[in-house]
Amino acid sequence: MKRTNKELIQKKIENIKSKKNKIFFKGLKTYDYTDFKKKLSKLNFVLNSIDQLSTGYIIILKNSIKSNFLDNAKKKLIKFAQKTKPINPKIKSGIKNGFYVSKNLSNKGYKTVDKSFYFFSWNKDKLKIYKRIIEIYKPLKILNGLKKNEITKNKPKDGIIERLHIINYPLNSGQITRHYDPVNVSIFNFGIYATEYGVDYKDGGFFVLDKKNKKILIDKKIKKTDIVLFFPSIIHGVDKVKTTKLKKSDGRWFININHIQSHEIKDREYTKKY
Repeated sequence: MKRTNKELIQKKIENIKSKKNKIFFKGLKTYDYTDFKKKLSKLNFVLNSIDQLSTGYIIILKNSIKSNFLDNAKKKLIKFAQKTKPINPKIKSGIKNGFYVSKNLSNKGYKTVDKSFYFFSWNKDKLKIYKRIIEIYKPLKILNGLKKNEITKNKPKDGIIERLHIINYPLNSGQITRHYDPVNVSIFNFGIYATEYGVDYKDGGFFVLDKKNKKILIDKKIKKTDIVLFFPSIIHGVDKVKTTKLKKSDGRWFININHIQSHEIKDREYTKKY
């Protein structure tokens, strides 16, 4: 029986997941977001893109969204955090949209300092951010062997959910030390840059390691409104950023959507320190 395109994609993905290898940075591939979406209608392009991601290439997609939408979103999020209390970020039944301040500087695991905002499909989109970002993300889900609306409506009891995660890295302190994420659920990380190196901040930002363990800073090559796609188990992190003289800044902002296991799953896989 002839296999469908989706089955061929899923088989390739399952083979990649079964290896669960840490990988290192290999290079950058750049496309226009709209052109990339169109190319995903071709099976060979999808399979080739999966190969590139799983061997250490980072894919940059230019011009994904209007810059003023991102500026307005940041303003809304700052006000939201001022008016509400932090939530418990564990993904269990009943979790609401909200924010959580992380300040983990222990040497036992990887270090994290950031303010994270979480949004889920089962809650009302009061800030009018969730729906817009999800619509940008959905056409790319074919890289995970999924249709546009698969998983989106899942709830914690279903085991795997789709989450909008917006991260603010404060100036001079925000960071995530080197680590790698599990690939048991998703084989690419997705993020939109809501700030820009050299404008909103300088130094630091997103980095990866190559096979010689050399740190490669990526942010200099990425503009605000660009998307990055990268394999979860590539060794990566975020170094502290500093202010510039160009404008007042609230630090570095990154808008991420991922498919992850809920905390209602036994033996849930977690991010690991490198």
